[in-house]
Amino acid sequence: MINQSINIVSNKLNLSGVLELPLNSSYTQVPLIVFLHGFVGSKVGEHRLFVKASRYFVEKGYGVFRFDFSGCGESDGDYADVTVTNQLNEVQSVLNYLSTNKKVDAENIILIGHSLGGAVASITAARDKRISKLILWSPVGKPFEDITGILGEVNVATAKSKGKVDYNGFYVSHKFLEDLKNHQPLEAICSYKDEAFIIHAKEDEDVPKEHANRYFEALDQRGCKKEVDKHFIDHADHTFSSYAFEEELFSKSFKWIENFTAFSTRIAL
Repeated sequence: MINQSINIVSNKLNLSGVLELPLNSSYTQVPLIVFLHGFVGSKVGEHRLFVKASRYFVEKGYGVFRFDFSGCGESDGDYADVTVTNQLNEVQSVLNYLSTNKKVDAENIILIGHSLGGAVASITAARDKRISKLILWSPVGKPFEDITGILGEVNVATAKSKGKVDYNGFYVSHKFLEDLKNHQPLEAICSYKDEAFIIHAKEDEDVPKEHANRYFEALDQRGCKKEVDKHFIDHADHTFSSYAFEEELFSKSFKWIENFTAFSTRIAL
């Protein structure tokens, strides 16, 4: 596996990312999976979810890019300045950079978003035709309702009165919460024109599992002949925190991707 640390500049902030490629990528262009982490998350993920997922997919022949949104992980910025609007712009910066990489098949970019990252992925896929496949892992469907539900009424009230609230060591701003109201991924995703797969944890304690059905219905009613599938992982929690849950999450995602992804035979110059 080829592992490369990459910093991508977005709005004058350095976003810390890792590009991982299979060894054969020196000779051919490979499909690329881009991971989008969720609320107060990072490119590592809880119980190293994204690290393990990345290694899994690279072993299957895919390239993977995972990165920290600003204010998260090793990226510049502070979480007090985070908004979904900013995150959407950061994804564009990431895609612009990756699309020029000679080892990447720019016609085979697969977006995988977890939790709030699923909402960001859905809106991105609706706007950006470079996304050829979309996978959502326990996705947020109603950003304001879902995130304020996680925070709780007391924290939401504190953010409103003081401008921000300390949530598990992250300052979550009132501006962040107000910005959530501007984004409706369940409506936006109707503009996405390619295949999609939704996987939700059956015992999700943070994000309603009913969102899987809502995303499925929104995608199924688009009127385009593209495959849409959904799957629930029994007994799984929001972050799929067991090896059994991870194995099902990864293997189901991989088998679904394989149904639609043709590997490029173009030479990487």
